[in-house]
Amino acid sequence: MLTDELKQTIQRAYSSILKQQSLQTRPGQKRMIAEIARSLCAVEQDAEGHRQSDEPGVCVVEAGTGTGKTLAYLVAALPVAQALDKKLVIATATVALQEQVLFKDIPSLLQHSDLRFTYALAKGRGRYLCLAKLDNLLRHSGNASLDALRDMFQTDIKAQGETERALYENMLEQLSSGAWQGDRDDWPQVLDDNTWRAVAVEHGQCAGNRCSYFSTCCYFRSRNDLDKVDCVVANHDLVLSDLALGGGVILPSPADTIYVFDEAHQLPGKGINHFTHQVKLGSSAQWLEQLSTQMQRGAAQLSEPSRLAPLLREAVDLAQSAQAAARENLLLLQAFAERAESSSARGETAQFVFTGGVAPPEVCTALDALGQDFARLAAKLDKVVATLKDNMEGEGGEVDKAQAETWFLSFGAAQVRVEAAALCCLHFSRADAKGAIPEARWLVFHDEIYAGAQQDVSLFTSPVLAAAALQEHLWNTCYGAVLTSATLSTLGNFAFLAERCGLPPSSDYHRIQSPFSYQQAAILRLPKQGFDPSDTQAHTRAIIELLPRLLTEPKGALVLFSSRRQLLDVAEGLDPLFRRKVLAQDDYSKQELLRLHKEAVDKGQASIIFGLASLAEGIDLPGDYCTHVVIAKIPFPVPNDPVDATLGEWVKAQGRNPFQEISVPEAALRLVQASGRLLRRESDRGHITILDQRLSTRSYGRAILDSLPPYPREYF
Repeated sequence: MLTDELKQTIQRAYSSILKQQSLQTRPGQKRMIAEIARSLCAVEQDAEGHRQSDEPGVCVVEAGTGTGKTLAYLVAALPVAQALDKKLVIATATVALQEQVLFKDIPSLLQHSDLRFTYALAKGRGRYLCLAKLDNLLRHSGNASLDALRDMFQTDIKAQGETERALYENMLEQLSSGAWQGDRDDWPQVLDDNTWRAVAVEHGQCAGNRCSYFSTCCYFRSRNDLDKVDCVVANHDLVLSDLALGGGVILPSPADTIYVFDEAHQLPGKGINHFTHQVKLGSSAQWLEQLSTQMQRGAAQLSEPSRLAPLLREAVDLAQSAQAAARENLLLLQAFAERAESSSARGETAQFVFTGGVAPPEVCTALDALGQDFARLAAKLDKVVATLKDNMEGEGGEVDKAQAETWFLSFGAAQVRVEAAALCCLHFSRADAKGAIPEARWLVFHDEIYAGAQQDVSLFTSPVLAAAALQEHLWNTCYGAVLTSATLSTLGNFAFLAERCGLPPSSDYHRIQSPFSYQQAAILRLPKQGFDPSDTQAHTRAIIELLPRLLTEPKGALVLFSSRRQLLDVAEGLDPLFRRKVLAQDDYSKQELLRLHKEAVDKGQASIIFGLASLAEGIDLPGDYCTHVVIAKIPFPVPNDPVDATLGEWVKAQGRNPFQEISVPEAALRLVQASGRLLRRESDRGHITILDQRLSTRSYGRAILDSLPPYPREYF
């Protein structure tokens, strides 16, 4: 219940912030604060303060640009969480927003209000150095033990040269002196992924309190800090990882947590990606051979009687069986390469998508057997790892503690990899429940030779909607949640988001309009004809001809393409003099691209960014840095995406229209995001031009157009 005392706490904090920072009250922000507090306090509790109601309190707020949503959810959710004795976990989708919340918004709230709370940044295991792995690498550098590890995990551990060894020794020195706390992001130089992965904490290689370095572990030291704070700042991926492990493993327990998902329009996609499984058959067969050799060597080093030696020998037999099955499946699945299609405009990779997510019976039978082989091997490796943990408890085991820790790193990682392979194969081979939404299943072919085959084959399985996974892992377990973004509704309602996230029926939905004056701030320009994307070559020629006449000001502009091929064709077709103004996304890192762009505009020069979907959101180019956004065409989903294709087939089988139910709402959402790059501040002014005549000529085009903010329109 939202008590008068809690209302006063929230109102006092908000008023103090406005007064101390000389800010004006924003009606939309004020309403957002009230709706969040009301939804979270409506959850029924038992005598112990646990959620008693069947569903969590979920508040969905679409807050237009300029609402001040970060301050709104902080002012509302923090006092509520403290009053209910819950943790607040704020999850963002981008690093930029995470840094803004952590280094700007939260410190400002503490400085300018009487709210008192503690907070910390949460990162995954992989961002922290593992002291056991570092010690192992330095002790065994250049000897057979490290060579064996490298053979087994060739993508995880690279050969150490003098440069790498000097780096690891420097890391040890910095840790010992207290100058570094083992956080990758705090290391002064950029670290190569392979170099870092060799010493990073990873699931399956972490022995927890049985590790010799547990008391000084960089990761667990940071993890302990999270238990002591009121507010944890994380990202979507870390929250989903924690929930998949059962919750409360990395972050606070979901039952005692209120989550805020900022940039929540990305949550459905993040959820799908997180629960996607894959295994590469050829490389797995090669890796299993190396694992067998290593286990045979390990068993030969042990004297009888031994618990570990027979386990290793049994694991060798299982690994060899799985290896043979992987090779057989590799040859079986290569037959589908003849019917494979390109998975991208450039055609680098070929894929075969099973219609309706259903593989032929012979494929299912073979992969089920392979999955069982992997599962049996994983179970045996689990016993190997458990025995090694026993030997790590102290001296007097069948292998000394140092050797046990070295082997644990190898076989713990092997167990995780085998479990993942088993999960993928079994997901691939098992039929979906009758009437249930199917999983997408597809193959990707690689030009790599393994086990005598001319191509390697990767298996992929993925849910086509995140709804079921989010229901099971998030909504059924958490106390409450807030979902917010500038773009959550599509075509005037929240049905698209609710279906993809599996939101509880009792969820509260609110749309808060931006305070920006769209009528005065921007003009939307649209072609009546001459820009038909169905004729790709003509459409590209039309864009090449128009851009030099459209972008004449010595300011910044952003041109967004739906395909890399068209971006490259337009760039190549432009007059060389005009092309000098263009900065293409593929030519620079994102940070360097934005730096060069701003530098040119600051000098009074024209600068035009050519970008793809990743630049259609999450970048901030206020003022003269972006006075014109040009969108090449309606950003419909990629037609050969296996997940979208499988979902579309299922929707069609229900007698529904996948284009209207999937493609149109998705395109509308993306178009709102893309056009939103223009107005970032109330003082911003400019133009948005969408070079797609279908917005004017098709009924779905008009529906998409009406989902945009009310810009005045001009037709040409």
